[in-house]
Amino acid sequence: MEAKQFCKTFLRVYLVVMASEWLQGPYVYSLFREEKGLEEREVASLYIATYVSAAFSAFLTGYMADRFGRKTACLVFCGIHSLASSSVKFDAMWILIMGRVLSGIGLNLLWTSFESWMITEYNARELDQSSFPLSSMFSIMTKYNCMTAILAGAVGYCIVLTSGSKSNPFIVGVVRLCLDAVAALLILYTWNENNGVSGIYESRGGQDGLDCDTTDEMPDKQAISTLRDPRIWVLSFASCCFEGVMFIFTFFWPGTLQGAHGTEHSDHDDNTPYGVIFASFMAAMVLGAMIFSFFIRNTNSATIERSTTIGAVLPTLLLGSALFFGASSFLIAALFEAEQQLYSAFLLLEFCNGVYVPAMAYYRGMLVDDSGRALTYGLMNIPLFIFVVVALYTTGGNREVHRQTVFVISAVLLLAATVSVVLGLGLPAIRPGFSKIGNEVMYDIDSTEKEESELG
Repeated sequence: MEAKQFCKTFLRVYLVVMASEWLQGPYVYSLFREEKGLEEREVASLYIATYVSAAFSAFLTGYMADRFGRKTACLVFCGIHSLASSSVKFDAMWILIMGRVLSGIGLNLLWTSFESWMITEYNARELDQSSFPLSSMFSIMTKYNCMTAILAGAVGYCIVLTSGSKSNPFIVGVVRLCLDAVAALLILYTWNENNGVSGIYESRGGQDGLDCDTTDEMPDKQAISTLRDPRIWVLSFASCCFEGVMFIFTFFWPGTLQGAHGTEHSDHDDNTPYGVIFASFMAAMVLGAMIFSFFIRNTNSATIERSTTIGAVLPTLLLGSALFFGASSFLIAALFEAEQQLYSAFLLLEFCNGVYVPAMAYYRGMLVDDSGRALTYGLMNIPLFIFVVVALYTTGGNREVHRQTVFVISAVLLLAATVSVVLGLGLPAIRPGFSKIGNEVMYDIDSTEKEESELG
């Protein structure tokens, strides 16, 4: 019963926030490129501003979230998100850049604070002792997030058809601001505060208050300690590769499909239905999340550390498969130019994304300590942001040749990430004798068997 209530408490905030975010999803590139008439290099500079801002603010936002509370950080996100989405109503380049800078800061808060609050609250309520594993929570988050994105994409498409403007989905006048306001109110009145310094929970009106043991470790020290685990570096590399190429993908897919559509249907003066295509991408992602949920439903963090059976390596197999088939989809997109082939390759990529997101979140939730979680997540994302900035900075020249080059490089990176995940997470022989998972010290089966043989 408590697990169900916890799930509702988190999801109603998370999905409202994501609805506001997804409402803009398919139209970022087309708004800047087509409606505002910016050059490709100028559009790239706006994207670069987002990720440079995210890279520079990663440490500070993570530290502040751990130091002063994840609930507070989520409230700050709602305010920043509203300001960033309002900036696109202006044509002045400096205002657009400032809006993208705010978007970068908000991106960090969105990626670190919400998940950090959820996992810490999950552990504090001792739900890991219940029949509701953390892997199920991540799968539910991904599925409902994608469904929200489908709905938001459809709503955004209808608004574009009605108004004839691609800037309206960013504001939807009052709609996005209202969504951020609703999320802020829900956070304020239904969430406990938690952080990584004192571990003290402040209850709302004396209800659902949870007292936790205090810790003397500051979040920056705990984050540094966590980063000593080689598996964290494996996850960081895989995250940099997959999420980096996915960000590049969001920059390229609208123009790629529009170009293919224009080539095959040059006699038709119609536009690519970005909202509908985006909704179909999210449907493929939902299917991927369902596949992850189906296979992982009986697996928990203790199984990962204590067993060498197929159930123990299953999360690694799923993560590795998502990376491998993601690489395959980029190769298909690089080799073929037909609209249907490109669209099918992109659907496969989003399916892989649906498997990847809960798999990566599952490993992060298992390996990163609560006390420095937000800061550790932020530090893990810095290589990702640098990668995206470098990739976007090279945008220019022959668009078709550049697109093919980017897709081939993306495929190679994902293959490298596949190898690193299989070697770094999938082979028990290279795991350390013990590791700190959450707040427990777990010994793997190899160390236990060795000790027993010595005693015998």
